[in-house]
Amino acid sequence: MHVNPMTRRQLLRSLGILGGSSMMLGAMDVWDLKGAPAGPRPQLRGTQATTRVLILGGGITGLIAGYELGKLNYDYRILEARDWAGGLTWTVKRGAQHTEMDTGERQVCDFDGENYINAGAWRIPHTDEGILGYCKELGVPLEIFTNNSDANFFYEENSDIGPLSGRRVRLREVKADLWGATTELLTKAMDQGDIDVPLSEEDQERLVQFLVRSGYLDSDDHLYRPPTSRGSDEPYDLGALLQSGFGARARSLNQETGGPAPLFQPIGGMQEIAFGFQREIGDRLAFNAEVRSIRQTENEVRVVYRDTRTGAEREEVADYVISCLPMSILKKIDVNLSPDMAEAVQGTGHASVAKMGLQMGRRFWEEDEGIFGGHLWSRSLQLGEFSYPCYDYFADKGVLLGYYGSSLQAGLNDLPVRGRVEHVLTQASKVHPQMREEFEHAYCVWWEKVQYSEGAYGRSPSEEILARLSEPDGRLYVGCAGASDDPAWLEGGVTAAWRAVEGLHARVMRG
Repeated sequence: MHVNPMTRRQLLRSLGILGGSSMMLGAMDVWDLKGAPAGPRPQLRGTQATTRVLILGGGITGLIAGYELGKLNYDYRILEARDWAGGLTWTVKRGAQHTEMDTGERQVCDFDGENYINAGAWRIPHTDEGILGYCKELGVPLEIFTNNSDANFFYEENSDIGPLSGRRVRLREVKADLWGATTELLTKAMDQGDIDVPLSEEDQERLVQFLVRSGYLDSDDHLYRPPTSRGSDEPYDLGALLQSGFGARARSLNQETGGPAPLFQPIGGMQEIAFGFQREIGDRLAFNAEVRSIRQTENEVRVVYRDTRTGAEREEVADYVISCLPMSILKKIDVNLSPDMAEAVQGTGHASVAKMGLQMGRRFWEEDEGIFGGHLWSRSLQLGEFSYPCYDYFADKGVLLGYYGSSLQAGLNDLPVRGRVEHVLTQASKVHPQMREEFEHAYCVWWEKVQYSEGAYGRSPSEEILARLSEPDGRLYVGCAGASDDPAWLEGGVTAAWRAVEGLHARVMRG
């Protein structure tokens, strides 16, 4: 069967140029989820020194709830099962440790100095004004998080993508060659009058000049010749680039997790935000307090918790309780919820996510390959998101995010820690052969195996479930990020905490 070749117009339209969108602007892939801003902070007035509130869970949502109630002079206390604050906002540094629930395998972090890996939350879009506002208020200094860098590599081992399979290809090469080839094509079409551009002759001339500059075309013959900043003067074939799919990231604007750049991270790791709240909350935050049961009556709430150091059980009585526990934990606790709230809680889910930090004895990605932050883009390597640190540039050592993806991928969930590390070293070495020689220490966080979490961030609940979770159940309020429409981001936790505090305070002030 004869197939007509694609015309210039069809090709340009397929690239999105004639349609008015930026080149190759496709749907964001699964790694670039967009967060939603929490909106303005509620303006709460009135104080309530006689009302006692128990907050269950010392993650970000529990800390925010306590911090805001403290401003209103509530008698509150936060119960946290671990011996540190932050929950999923956990920065793993030297000395951090945990034991996996199913295997009993224990890890102790051996990273040097202040090297770290953010095991959970790790970046903040500039649009997330709720959490950024707290960073400013608490004096938590921030720095730029490099989410995209033109020096980063694509790597795929898939014959379907054509001749670029099995080759390291830099984003800057993809950008230069795609834009150069298509601007060359458009310029030629305009020269021949085949595009029907409704512009004056002067505007057409200016447009051609723009295309020549932006596409690195020769000003005389309008042919694409790679710039020195590309790295080499041998461009990839346009057809091969289109077949590879790498152009999905060659955009006029880098659409980051919350929109265009910048993104931020706290200096020293994401847990610095939790530590900022902890400094303000002080001894109202009780550690090693594992919640065992929540029983509410018409007039009060009783919470029984176990002191994990001594094993002794204790009881606290309050007027209200805000549960900021992960839904995976709340599901298992003895709590007398109403049938519809119990159904809503049981209807929530969580992401099966894992992370792995790899300390390298030398920052070879900087020294050898000129990579400063950003990610390695590959699906075939089964590494999820492999990323480079955005702090301590030019230091002697560094920690790579060697794995961020599904805990179930490649059967890693069933392997011991050593086996998971071996998988990452083997696969990443196809792009960075220095990996094995420079590797020193690893730390794995498979969140479903972590006590008191038993899962990573929540999955977005349905509208029906979210509506129920957003309302109180007797004297219990749900304030965890899993009760928001944006549970994968800190901003979702901000939203959930604000909603719980605002609802509770309005109820108390009504009497």
